[in-house]
Amino acid sequence: MKVLFLVPLAGVLLSGCSMWRNPNDPARNKLSVVVVNAMTWPNAASGKLDGTRTAWQLQELANNEEIFPLAQLKQCPDALPCAWGVLSASRNITRYNYEPGGVTLDLGVSVDVHRRQQDRRRNFHTSIAIPSDVPALSYQRTLQESVSLPYGKVYRVDMEYGITYRVCAQRVDGKGKPLDKCDIPYI
Repeated sequence: MKVLFLVPLAGVLLSGCSMWRNPNDPARNKLSVVVVNAMTWPNAASGKLDGTRTAWQLQELANNEEIFPLAQLKQCPDALPCAWGVLSASRNITRYNYEPGGVTLDLGVSVDVHRRQQDRRRNFHTSIAIPSDVPALSYQRTLQESVSLPYGKVYRVDMEYGITYRVCAQRVDGKGKPLDKCDIPYI
């Protein structure tokens, strides 16, 4: 008889747990959170800013990897021939948490610059190579850290050869209108 009483009680307790959200979750106020990020670099041909900017719903980011497009880089030291490289970069967010006035992300950014790179994804294969008689750039950086992002504030990581990664979190109302401004320009 005691077991029969405990089964419905357990069901009520478990269904009630889903109602106990993080008190800092904007969904309590019918808002969602969007994460805007960008990887930029100087265009090897024009010298102008190039790159990619994307926006993702925060819930889609847990264990989500974003692979940025391959790009050519160039550095021309004084009185030396220009050196070229191919940039391969990705971003990974393994976990997120709401906090007062923002979110915390476990962020991973990987940047690799070498003579040749390839990108192999389902239904998409590309590669770029610098000829062997041209001086080549070489650079690697891996960033793994927990980042606290107040809504509307941009977190920036500057790297070699003019490569920059930016990320920002903003709240969005039910109509899709941002309530916070992420100052990450469109490229």
